[in-house]
Amino acid sequence: MARRNGVTPAPRDRGEEVYAAALRLFREKGYHATSMQDIAAAVGLYKGSLYHYIDGKEELLARVFERGMGSLLAEVERIAAERRLGPSVQLRLIVEAHVAAVAENLDALTVYLHEWRAVGGDSLANVRAQRERYTRLVSDVVARGVTAGEFAVPDVGIATLGVLGMCNWLCQWYSPNGRLSAREIGSRFADMVLNGLRGTTVSSSPAPGRRASRRTTG
Repeated sequence: MARRNGVTPAPRDRGEEVYAAALRLFREKGYHATSMQDIAAAVGLYKGSLYHYIDGKEELLARVFERGMGSLLAEVERIAAERRLGPSVQLRLIVEAHVAAVAENLDALTVYLHEWRAVGGDSLANVRAQRERYTRLVSDVVARGVTAGEFAVPDVGIATLGVLGMCNWLCQWYSPNGRLSAREIGSRFADMVLNGLRGTTVSSSPAPGRRASRRTTG
């Protein structure tokens, strides 16, 4: 086992190193293209030694999903349960929470969105249940907004998928060094969503040709 400054890392610390290396490799190479040998090499272990810390590659992916989506789902459940808030306020908070979660857990949520079908068995069932629960929570808020007369949309399901798609796509272009902060992007996204669901137009927008945030490529 590798040592740092003459000290062998504790199993918990080593387990976190394995997780972090796997997350980076899944993001860079993709889940299927990443081998257990790749992960072992990234943390300075023999391949067989990895099994002291994990059961296999799929367990690591399931852990990525849990960390990537678990806290966001819990936050949205809390928001949706606050019935003292109107649907418009709830949906604003949900959009802002979703954007913040992507910005704060960019690697994990990027892997989650690209690779969620890669797991099988109970892990896949749990991932699907999480996704369905999240979608249902957002859909219920949109539906309550329609019932209350706050939103004017003919199809709650399509409106819900549009909201989630916009927020999820953030992982394709968001950069912490972009022109707008995650908080500012979340606020602008919420404005666009609410104006759209109310059947109104966005009152202001960035100057043509300017992007809110972008990755550096090349």
